Amino acid sequence: MTPSSAHAYRKAFALRVSPAWRDTCGFSLVEVLIAIGIAGGALAVLLALLSGLLRAAEDNADLQTALRLCATIEARLYEDMGGSFPGALGAAPAGRVYFADKEGAHLRGELENGSSSLPPPHFYIEIKPFSAAPLAYEAGRAVLPLQVRVSWPHAAVVANSGQAGNAQSTEFVLSLTPP
Repeated sequence: MTPSSAHAYRKAFALRVSPAWRDTCGFSLVEVLIAIGIAGGALAVLLALLSGLLRAAEDNADLQTALRLCATIEARLYEDMGGSFPGALGAAPAGRVYFADKEGAHLRGELENGSSSLPPPHFYIEIKPFSAAPLAYEAGRAVLPLQVRVSWPHAAVVANSGQAGNAQSTEFVLSLTPP
Protein backbone atom coordinates (compact mmCIF):
# COMPACT_ATOMS: atom_id res chain seq x y z
CA MET A 1 0.00 0.00 0.00
CA THR A 2 1.35 3.36 -0.92
CA PRO A 3 1.07 6.31 1.39
CA SER A 4 -1.60 7.93 -0.74
CA SER A 5 -3.72 4.78 -0.87
CA ALA A 6 -3.36 4.26 2.92
CA HIS A 7 -4.59 7.80 3.45
CA ALA A 8 -7.56 7.18 1.19
CA TYR A 9 -8.30 3.91 3.03
CA ARG A 10 -8.30 5.60 6.43
CA LYS A 11 -10.43 8.42 5.13
CA ALA A 12 -13.04 6.05 3.75
CA PHE A 13 -13.53 4.11 6.97
CA ALA A 14 -13.05 6.92 9.48
CA LEU A 15 -15.97 7.80 11.72
CA ARG A 16 -17.75 10.75 10.48
CA VAL A 17 -18.74 13.08 13.30
CA SER A 18 -21.48 15.57 12.64
CA PRO A 19 -21.01 19.12 13.97
CA ALA A 20 -24.25 18.84 16.06
CA TRP A 21 -22.95 15.76 17.93
CA ARG A 22 -19.56 17.39 18.53
CA ASP A 23 -21.32 20.24 20.43
CA THR A 24 -23.21 17.90 22.81
CA CYS A 25 -20.45 15.55 23.97
CA GLY A 26 -18.92 16.22 27.42
CA PHE A 27 -20.13 18.68 30.06
CA SER A 28 -20.22 22.40 29.76
CA LEU A 29 -18.54 24.59 32.36
CA VAL A 30 -21.93 25.66 33.74
CA GLU A 31 -22.96 22.01 34.30
CA VAL A 32 -19.68 21.25 36.08
CA LEU A 33 -20.08 24.31 38.35
CA ILE A 34 -23.65 23.33 39.21
CA ALA A 35 -22.55 19.77 40.05
CA ILE A 36 -19.72 21.07 42.27
CA GLY A 37 -22.17 23.45 44.02
CA ILE A 38 -24.64 20.62 44.73
CA ALA A 39 -21.85 18.35 46.03
CA GLY A 40 -20.49 21.17 48.21
CA GLY A 41 -23.93 21.91 49.65
CA ALA A 42 -24.50 18.23 50.44
CA LEU A 43 -21.09 18.03 52.13
CA ALA A 44 -21.86 21.13 54.23
CA VAL A 45 -25.18 19.62 55.38
CA LEU A 46 -23.46 16.33 56.28
CA LEU A 47 -20.77 18.12 58.29
CA ALA A 48 -23.42 20.14 60.16
CA LEU A 49 -25.29 16.94 61.00
CA LEU A 50 -22.07 15.20 62.03
CA SER A 51 -21.21 17.84 64.63
CA GLY A 52 -24.70 17.54 66.12
CA LEU A 53 -24.42 13.76 66.22
CA LEU A 54 -21.02 13.95 67.92
CA ARG A 55 -22.40 16.34 70.54
CA ALA A 56 -25.38 14.05 71.15
CA ALA A 57 -23.06 11.04 71.50
CA GLU A 58 -20.93 12.91 74.05
CA ASP A 59 -24.02 13.97 76.02
CA ASN A 60 -25.24 10.37 76.02
CA ALA A 61 -21.84 9.15 77.25
CA ASP A 62 -21.97 11.71 80.09
CA LEU A 63 -25.47 10.54 81.05
CA GLN A 64 -24.34 6.91 81.12
CA THR A 65 -21.35 7.85 83.29
CA ALA A 66 -23.62 9.83 85.64
CA LEU A 67 -25.91 6.82 86.05
CA ARG A 68 -22.93 4.51 86.66
CA LEU A 69 -21.80 6.82 89.47
CA CYS A 70 -24.56 5.36 91.65
CA ALA A 71 -22.42 2.39 92.78
CA THR A 72 -19.40 4.63 93.40
CA ILE A 73 -21.50 7.07 95.43
CA GLU A 74 -22.98 4.23 97.47
CA ALA A 75 -19.52 2.83 98.28
CA ARG A 76 -18.27 6.30 99.24
CA LEU A 77 -21.27 6.91 101.53
CA TYR A 78 -20.71 3.60 103.32
CA GLU A 79 -17.05 4.58 103.72
CA ASP A 80 -18.06 7.99 105.13
CA MET A 81 -20.48 6.33 107.59
CA GLY A 82 -17.53 4.48 109.13
CA GLY A 83 -19.53 1.38 110.01
CA SER A 84 -22.32 3.16 111.90
CA PHE A 85 -25.67 3.24 110.12
CA PRO A 86 -26.82 5.82 109.12
CA GLY A 87 -23.99 7.76 110.72
CA ALA A 88 -24.18 11.48 110.14
CA LEU A 89 -26.14 11.00 106.92
CA GLY A 90 -29.53 10.44 108.52
CA ALA A 91 -29.26 13.49 110.78
CA ALA A 92 -27.72 15.91 108.26
CA PRO A 93 -30.52 17.70 106.40
CA ALA A 94 -27.96 19.65 104.33
CA GLY A 95 -26.57 16.47 102.81
CA ARG A 96 -23.23 16.09 101.07
CA VAL A 97 -21.54 17.32 97.95
CA TYR A 98 -19.14 15.28 95.85
CA PHE A 99 -17.30 15.81 92.59
CA ALA A 100 -16.26 13.30 89.95
CA ASP A 101 -14.05 13.50 86.88
CA LYS A 102 -15.34 12.97 83.33
CA GLU A 103 -14.81 9.20 83.45
CA GLY A 104 -16.41 8.93 86.91
CA ALA A 105 -13.28 7.20 88.22
CA HIS A 106 -12.33 9.72 90.92
CA LEU A 107 -15.07 10.65 93.40
CA ARG A 108 -14.06 13.21 95.99
CA GLY A 109 -15.72 15.36 98.61
CA GLU A 110 -15.94 19.13 98.45
CA LEU A 111 -12.99 19.55 100.83
CA GLU A 112 -10.81 17.35 98.60
CA ASN A 113 -11.59 19.43 95.50
CA GLY A 114 -8.37 21.49 95.54
CA SER A 115 -6.01 18.56 94.99
CA SER A 116 -3.89 19.27 91.91
CA SER A 117 -3.04 15.60 91.30
CA LEU A 118 -6.66 14.74 90.49
CA PRO A 119 -8.32 15.49 87.15
CA PRO A 120 -10.68 18.49 87.04
CA PRO A 121 -14.23 17.86 88.25
CA HIS A 122 -16.82 17.24 85.57
CA PHE A 123 -19.79 16.00 87.62
CA TYR A 124 -21.30 17.87 90.57
CA ILE A 125 -23.14 15.47 92.90
CA GLU A 126 -25.59 16.63 95.59
CA ILE A 127 -26.84 14.06 98.09
CA LYS A 128 -29.44 14.82 100.72
CA PRO A 129 -31.96 12.85 102.73
CA PHE A 130 -35.64 13.34 102.07
CA SER A 131 -37.18 15.93 104.40
CA ALA A 132 -40.84 14.89 104.19
CA ALA A 133 -42.68 11.65 104.87
CA PRO A 134 -42.95 8.93 103.68
CA LEU A 135 -39.30 8.88 102.55
CA ALA A 136 -37.82 10.89 105.43
CA TYR A 137 -35.49 8.84 107.60
CA GLU A 138 -36.81 7.80 111.00
CA ALA A 139 -34.49 6.49 113.69
CA GLY A 140 -34.46 2.72 113.82
CA ARG A 141 -35.45 2.26 110.17
CA ALA A 142 -33.38 -0.18 108.16
CA VAL A 143 -33.40 1.94 105.01
CA LEU A 144 -32.03 5.41 104.39
CA PRO A 145 -33.43 6.82 101.11
CA LEU A 146 -31.36 9.65 99.66
CA GLN A 147 -32.00 12.12 96.86
CA VAL A 148 -29.08 12.20 94.44
CA ARG A 149 -28.72 14.90 91.79
CA VAL A 150 -25.84 14.66 89.34
CA SER A 151 -25.13 17.75 87.22
CA TRP A 152 -22.57 18.08 84.42
CA PRO A 153 -20.44 19.69 83.27
CA HIS A 154 -19.26 21.21 86.53
CA ALA A 155 -19.07 25.04 86.64
CA ALA A 156 -15.23 24.98 86.62
CA VAL A 157 -15.25 22.94 83.41
CA VAL A 158 -17.78 25.31 81.80
CA ALA A 159 -15.70 28.35 82.83
CA ASN A 160 -12.50 26.86 81.38
CA SER A 161 -14.06 25.63 78.14
CA GLY A 162 -16.22 28.67 77.42
CA GLN A 163 -19.37 26.52 77.08
CA ALA A 164 -22.40 28.26 78.47
CA GLY A 165 -25.90 26.89 78.92
CA ASN A 166 -24.90 23.30 78.19
CA ALA A 167 -25.39 21.99 81.75
CA GLN A 168 -27.47 18.85 82.18
CA SER A 169 -28.53 16.84 85.20
CA THR A 170 -30.22 13.66 86.30
CA GLU A 171 -31.81 12.68 89.59
CA PHE A 172 -32.30 9.31 91.24
CA VAL A 173 -33.02 7.80 94.63
CA LEU A 174 -30.32 5.83 96.41
CA SER A 175 -31.41 3.57 99.27
CA LEU A 176 -28.80 2.63 101.84
CA THR A 177 -29.24 -0.32 104.17
CA PRO A 178 -27.05 -1.32 107.11
CA PRO A 179 -23.83 -2.98 105.90
